[in-house]
Amino acid sequence: MFNRKTLFIVGAGAGADVNMPVGRGLALDIAKRTKVSIAHFGGRLEKGTYDEDLALSFFEKGLRKDQAYFDAFELIRKGILLSNSIDDFLNIHEGSPEVVAVGKSAIIRSILNAERESYLFVSPSNANNTLDLDRIVGSWFVKFMQVLGPGRKAPDVERVLDDVSFINFNYDRCLEHFFMHALHLLYGIPKQQATAIVRGASIIHPYGWVGPLDKVPFGGNQHGRHDYLDLSTRIKTYTEQVEEEATVSSMEKAIRNTECVVFLGFAYHKQNMKLLFRNHVVPKVEKPIFATALGMSDADKGEVESNLQDLFPEPGDDDDDVDTGIFGSGLRSPPVLKLHQHIHIENKLNCAQLFDYYAKSLAG
Repeated sequence: MFNRKTLFIVGAGAGADVNMPVGRGLALDIAKRTKVSIAHFGGRLEKGTYDEDLALSFFEKGLRKDQAYFDAFELIRKGILLSNSIDDFLNIHEGSPEVVAVGKSAIIRSILNAERESYLFVSPSNANNTLDLDRIVGSWFVKFMQVLGPGRKAPDVERVLDDVSFINFNYDRCLEHFFMHALHLLYGIPKQQATAIVRGASIIHPYGWVGPLDKVPFGGNQHGRHDYLDLSTRIKTYTEQVEEEATVSSMEKAIRNTECVVFLGFAYHKQNMKLLFRNHVVPKVEKPIFATALGMSDADKGEVESNLQDLFPEPGDDDDDVDTGIFGSGLRSPPVLKLHQHIHIENKLNCAQLFDYYAKSLAG
């Protein structure tokens, strides 16, 4: 079990273990799905539309802004690959409600498809179906459970997620879906009970998500289309999220109250770091940090480490501290060179390997 309050900050890279899109994978998929052609702006689509379900969420409705939405599809398809991500692209075009609406809808469409193609997908054809553990046994999801389980007996299962919390920058429901099935399998409890435990866990989605699993099934409906335009209201652009004080406040509280921080598959993009630490939350005590930065250069890793040192300083890092030690001199202490041994950023380990390498340290 985790013997201290531990916060996991989860980025897109954490989905690699279970075949979720990583890096520019989501942008590539959206570029393909926004290819659309229209016979006339009355809602009838020509054959050959790449993703008819997505397009029909707009044009079948007979919306009055057909031309504007068509232009938005075209703009996203042609320009998204010049941006770091769909999030950055929507941030650039935040002044166009049509581009934002199409972009968000495309995100929902892509994420639901990715969930269905992931190793976590469970066919809803039978209520007894559950995770195929052989497909994910080497993933960080399973390794997380191997740390979480020991020390928490079956009668105490209701409290199993009490000491962990998550800030999940992904739109998918992989965490929630996995935990529900994993608790069911590990503790032998009904899925309904496992679902209630997960629902009570501290999992924050700063940019929103596809929606609760009881409303939108993992991987989407097997039969029939979703209204992607309607579902798109569940996710937010960077600007919209900054304006939502409740979520920002929840993140600040999670960072302030945790005793250990773990970054998994996180890319440390400037806007996400700014969102996390908007009010520069400075911990009162030292907090060990474990982080993946797979594939990042040593130079960039040094930049990230420097930023984290500023945000999570060791006690005594402030050169202006006054010496109130045994001598009681009241004089300012001289600067001391720190090695910052509480920060561990690994650019040669993936998420699963981080758990292998720091298993005892992560458990605390």
